[in-house]
Amino acid sequence: MKLSVMKVALSLSAMLVLLLAVPFHLNAEDTPAGAWAGTWKFSLEKSKFPGNPPQADQVTIDPDGTITVEETSSTGKQSKWSYKPVQGKAVPVEGHGENVTVIATKVNPYKTTQVWDYNGRAAKSYATLSKDGKTQTFHMSGTDKDGKPFTELVVFDKQ
Repeated sequence: MKLSVMKVALSLSAMLVLLLAVPFHLNAEDTPAGAWAGTWKFSLEKSKFPGNPPQADQVTIDPDGTITVEETSSTGKQSKWSYKPVQGKAVPVEGHGENVTVIATKVNPYKTTQVWDYNGRAAKSYATLSKDGKTQTFHMSGTDKDGKPFTELVVFDKQ
């Protein structure tokens, strides 16, 4: 009798360990884009920038979650940078300067948060997706390269 109780207890313990391990395994995986996937262009009229607004700002989100940003600054300088978010893990941002990382977290199907590290200078952002999937709103705050605080609001329309 004692042996079968021990087997059941061990089986339940093993199942509990496996169930607890599942969320950790899932967190280490890619963050699929879901309804966020597609090409998004910013709306100058609806957006607010801390300085001169860019001429162009386009975000492409692949189904696997890879985010690519193509910008043309107010002076005409073009840049392109990208990253592939992994839920809750710092990943490098390619093409956005040395030592730039982001920790992206999918809060729910309509909200993501990001913690940015620009070579030791921190910034935070979050993005929301409208229920109809046609508008994405991006909010960011932090300090600029001169140490001055800034906030930014960029509204993107799905193309």
